[in-house]
Amino acid sequence: MKIIKSSVPGVVILISLLFSCNSQQEPANDPSFKIISEIKNDTKSPFYIPVEDYPKERKSLPIGVFDSGTGGLTVLNTIFEMDKYNNGSHTDGGDGELDFNAERFIYLADESNMPYGRYDAEGKAEFLRELVIKDVRFLLGDNYFKSPGDSEPINDKQEVKVIVIACNTATAYGLETVQEAVDFWGLDIEIMGIVDAGSKALVLDLEDPENKVLGVLATEGTCASQGYPKAIKRNFTSGEIAVIQQAGIGLAGAIDGDLNYIDPSASSPRDSKSYQGPDIGHAKYPLDETLWQEYNFEEGNSLMVETNENGERVHAQLNSVNNYIRYMVTHMVKNAIDEYPNKKLSRVILGCTHYPYFTEQIKEHFLYLKSLNPTYDALIDENIQFVDPSESLAAELYQYLAENDLWGNDKNENSEFYISVPNSLLDENEINDKGEFPYDYKYGRTENSSLQYVKLVPFSNEWIGEPIRERMKANIPYTYKMIYNNQ
Repeated sequence: MKIIKSSVPGVVILISLLFSCNSQQEPANDPSFKIISEIKNDTKSPFYIPVEDYPKERKSLPIGVFDSGTGGLTVLNTIFEMDKYNNGSHTDGGDGELDFNAERFIYLADESNMPYGRYDAEGKAEFLRELVIKDVRFLLGDNYFKSPGDSEPINDKQEVKVIVIACNTATAYGLETVQEAVDFWGLDIEIMGIVDAGSKALVLDLEDPENKVLGVLATEGTCASQGYPKAIKRNFTSGEIAVIQQAGIGLAGAIDGDLNYIDPSASSPRDSKSYQGPDIGHAKYPLDETLWQEYNFEEGNSLMVETNENGERVHAQLNSVNNYIRYMVTHMVKNAIDEYPNKKLSRVILGCTHYPYFTEQIKEHFLYLKSLNPTYDALIDENIQFVDPSESLAAELYQYLAENDLWGNDKNENSEFYISVPNSLLDENEINDKGEFPYDYKYGRTENSSLQYVKLVPFSNEWIGEPIRERMKANIPYTYKMIYNNQ
């Protein structure tokens, strides 16, 4: 392991080739399939699973859920708290009992490798797909580590009966790959993703569609995949529909406290290796001086500004979640006006699991822009709706369990929560003085190395900072209770 010391620390905390399930032939041209074969056949690999011994009786198994970080807990919380069906008849209509109250869950936050949304922009889409395969492999397997410094895993984790990909980016890039992988392993395990579920909810009962534009707020990677526009148009069968996407550059990372995007201790602009968010003059993510009124940025520590001798801004780095939100929303509205000047922005899907934590702040900035001038007012619907795809995904999960008679007889309190931490025992790893992967190393890795970059360990305060814990306690109290009452 290479230890990298720095004055600015890091954050703590397809080609899809179809193949026959019957023949289980490994597609030789797909680089992501090396680990798929390794999981099934290489008994010396740390990723090996004896798939032939996978439990045949699955009702009592937990439900697996994973995300690139803690954002996916918003999806799990929606599942936990849903009361949309009658638990006796499994028909529509709540009965006063939580729909999944007899289920336990295993949740994985791949915090060390997040944000997933950056991999495609760095030319690492295949490596991202490999990460998704490893996430699925963990949920299907029986081992984890008590501590990242342990050399041997503990083998008492339960396998799962169904897997929910809570992460939009992981769904967009990896769903088909892992579905094919499960077929290759000979396992009849359903894997469901959030993008299609969310798209169905976005177009449901849409009125006057020819005069509407639908918004997608998502990570850079999810936007680049075109996953949502394709799914929206696939699920909207009544004609053409206008869709505008906007990437939340750095927002998911800022929400999870990634110091590449937000540093509470900063008092001045940082260098380009330490700060990866928008800035004045940034080649990819510039701040537009003509939109300063629209941005309405918080100042002080929330915006790191440097001026020249003439008082002109030469740097303005975002350093609060609210400022990242305002940057994202402003550019969605500006782009929607340019592309669809005569349409009404009526619905916006929150296409990243981190975003529902901040629905009110997102809504507030849309309404602020609406109040600025007649052009913005004409575009933004006064009753603009924000769609959380987790609700639709939870309903699909319920229906799957009902249709396949897979109801458990357990309780939510027995759920388990795991997080990825850099593997300090791996010589090839580069880890900074805060115990995290430096940006260039994180996004410079390549697939097919067979290296165990991270250890998957139970949630603890050591890996999840106090601001994130407080946010969970305030916004998803039921899930917070499931996590911390079990420790």
